[in-house]
Amino acid sequence: MIIWAITAVSLIFVYLSVRGLLLYRRFSELDEFVEDLARGGLDRRYYLRGKSGFSKVLYNLSIFAANVQEQTRENEACNNRLQVLLKNIPDGIILMDAKGRVRSLNPAFEDLLHLRGNSIAGKGLAESLNIAGMGELLARAREENSGKKETLAYDSKFIEITAMPFSDPVKKEYAGQVVVFRDVTADKRIDEIRKDFVANVSHELKTPVTAIMGYVDTLLDGAMENREDLSRFLKVISFQVGRMDQLIKDLIELSRIEFGAVAVEKRPVQLNEMAGKVISLYEEQAKAKGIYVRSDISDECSTIQADPGILSHILSNLLDNAVKYTETGGVVLRAREGDNYSCVLVVQDTGIGVPKKFVPRLGERFFRVDPSRSREMGGTGLGLAIVKHLVITMGWRMHIDSDPGRGTSVRIYIN
Repeated sequence: MIIWAITAVSLIFVYLSVRGLLLYRRFSELDEFVEDLARGGLDRRYYLRGKSGFSKVLYNLSIFAANVQEQTRENEACNNRLQVLLKNIPDGIILMDAKGRVRSLNPAFEDLLHLRGNSIAGKGLAESLNIAGMGELLARAREENSGKKETLAYDSKFIEITAMPFSDPVKKEYAGQVVVFRDVTADKRIDEIRKDFVANVSHELKTPVTAIMGYVDTLLDGAMENREDLSRFLKVISFQVGRMDQLIKDLIELSRIEFGAVAVEKRPVQLNEMAGKVISLYEEQAKAKGIYVRSDISDECSTIQADPGILSHILSNLLDNAVKYTETGGVVLRAREGDNYSCVLVVQDTGIGVPKKFVPRLGERFFRVDPSRSREMGGTGLGLAIVKHLVITMGWRMHIDSDPGRGTSVRIYIN
């Protein structure tokens, strides 16, 4: 009996030892698997060996790891798409936390405001940028919990800033803002140009209309009975109508040029012949003023590549201005071969000239150094603007020099 008892105890001990060893191995296997998961080893898998116990636990952990790994891949792919979008979007974007600190930004923001991200990362957005009015904009967006937009000035630019608050999806409380920066400087300037344009056109049309109405009223009040007054008044009315007609024609032409409605067909043009034809249009006017108009074309520039119609228009407008504002001396249309250019065309006069501070503005719509003098001569203030845009249309370059009392020279650099 004792032997059987000892044998039974030994067998139980062996069974318990083997079971303990198996349990230890399973515990070790479980511990190793969990440690791998903790270290990020989500690609490890365990295949089911039984329906219960450690096998089922390991299998469920394996399924969990696979799901987490798939979700992580989806999150990474989504994050990559978001990064590509933020990197290529033209607007500057900043993510700001609940305390107003910068958490992330895109390259467009750095380029727009000429700032490096690391110089403001983790700092207060309003304090770092120091854009007047932006702090108030961010505060209103937070207080009212709605998107706010405002255009603010920054370093000679106009920036449209849009602040959009967002909340924590779990805590349901304010978590920060997405702030979008867009450069609207060009739009702002275009808007100002449009307003100036409308104001200038209104003024230019109002002046002759007012004059015409005044003379018509005078005629209707009885001045028609006087043949001398009738003739004089009708001449003034005719002059003012001509001004309006020329203004409208110039505006239509300038609009066509700016919208690219002018077809350019370059071909060989005999510059001497072209210059002679254009000059002949102003010889009588120049002779009446006692001034000369002549050409001086070098052999190298006798033939150039140009659109004949556009070139003729350019020369006509330049000679018209030159003759109009020259009282003594004369006007020369000169052409010489230039460095890096096939030809440099110059229209030079000995007229009244323009003060240096006004030279950069020559070519602006309706700009006149002496508006009253220009209107008396029938000018619309659009001649040089038309020339400038025609020169650009041809792919050439224009430069103007002028000195008061010494005259003006307009250089056109022909490729």
